[in-house]
Amino acid sequence: MPKDNNWSISIIAPFQGFSPSYWEETYPSYGNKSMAGAMTDVNIISPDRLTQGSGLVALTNGTQAGSVTTLIDHILNIPSANDVTWGIGGNLLYKISSTAVANSGGYPHTIDKATVTGEDGESVVYYNGYVYYFYNHSGSAGDFGRLTVSTDTFDDDFGSTVPTGAAALTNNPHPAIIGGDGIIYFGNGAAVGYYDPATGVNGTVSTLQLDLSNDVIVVDLIWDKDALWIATNSPNISTGNTNRGIIYLWDTVSTSYQEPIIEVNGKLGAMFVKNGRIFVSYQDLSSTGGFKLGYIVGDTIQELAGFTGTLPQFGQITYFKNMIAFLSNAQVYLWGATSNKLPTALSQYMDGGYSTSGALANPFGTLMVASMQSTSFELMKESGYSILSLWKTLMFDVATSIVDKVKVHYYATASGASVALTLRYNRGASTFSLGTINHTNDSAQLKKSFYPKQECEDFRIEFDWSGGSATNALAIKKIDISGHFVS
Repeated sequence: MPKDNNWSISIIAPFQGFSPSYWEETYPSYGNKSMAGAMTDVNIISPDRLTQGSGLVALTNGTQAGSVTTLIDHILNIPSANDVTWGIGGNLLYKISSTAVANSGGYPHTIDKATVTGEDGESVVYYNGYVYYFYNHSGSAGDFGRLTVSTDTFDDDFGSTVPTGAAALTNNPHPAIIGGDGIIYFGNGAAVGYYDPATGVNGTVSTLQLDLSNDVIVVDLIWDKDALWIATNSPNISTGNTNRGIIYLWDTVSTSYQEPIIEVNGKLGAMFVKNGRIFVSYQDLSSTGGFKLGYIVGDTIQELAGFTGTLPQFGQITYFKNMIAFLSNAQVYLWGATSNKLPTALSQYMDGGYSTSGALANPFGTLMVASMQSTSFELMKESGYSILSLWKTLMFDVATSIVDKVKVHYYATASGASVALTLRYNRGASTFSLGTINHTNDSAQLKKSFYPKQECEDFRIEFDWSGGSATNALAIKKIDISGHFVS
């Protein structure tokens, strides 16, 4: 019988995000057929399609021409019943709605503690009608202020002057959270402090409630299972390969932390609680692209996904459409799935704005991201679609073959929708422009075929939405590729 030399590849929904260890290869070939070897600003949230990721627009007064004149480092994720949240960065406390940054009524508030300079905001929490804002300042020290929301009145040196036990903080990161016991816990160098608003007339503060090892720095805090989980780095430096990340568990009652403690050979970043599971971002210093997302199991961290870029910090991770969103290298990534019936995936969803990232938050059901570059600052939110979107399939090894046909199935289009397709082959040595799918010429068909007739050893298909629309996306639902082997 004659030998059948034909082959076919179908790439179908649900599209499954990055190939494992995608950063190790320019042309990754390992993974499921529906995975990507590379992507920029891509939306695979809906299980039936691949399309452009979200675009960005500045909030009203959301740039240096309006209210935002510092990098906002932390935005509070709180219920938006009154369409209000707060952010902090530099010497300013910001009042933020779903559409605008307040520019009146004393906002943004300038943090001005008497006799010091260089106030630099770290974190903000809300509890029972008050906003508490933590910051560092000159003299290698820090403090926290209190805003009475009902009257818009501020006490910038509240923590060091008013509560029982009032004292200055150290000059360190101050991640702060509300515990399930109604107490505010905050990092304070090698210690965890607390402010209990329910004891005494103005509450009680302790800046050294849990004293950890002298060479660690608290970088994040999580409350779960009636206990505090404390992420630290030792030492907290940005370079070198001697870092050790340690997660401590503390019941908030004992004078010392409890076992087990969890260690990684590298740096710890932001933590997040979702459905009773504690997720951890960390950097494995044994590899170049060693940024990881995992979750705590006993006294270990189980790796879920690896990514390249930068390590998400406190204030750069949030909850979005049942998934975890985080910042890396000024880009927003998503991990997870909208339903437990779907495969989990890591994808790069939208741009993070300027080159230096600040806070990422989702207080109103729409992602917000802060960033800066030189003297430019902005607070942006999701809007429309990105026209920077790129999606590249895995590199498929087809020995010596002719790629005969590429057939793309897509959803109904609207004005301006367009995507360009390229066949890249022989480990990137050659390219062939397949053409475009656009609303003007292709709106009636919902499928389009291209006939490259190119001989190759391997290939991938690349989708580029740069000629498309920020208003009307072009969504792909299936890609069929066929060819035949040649001698």
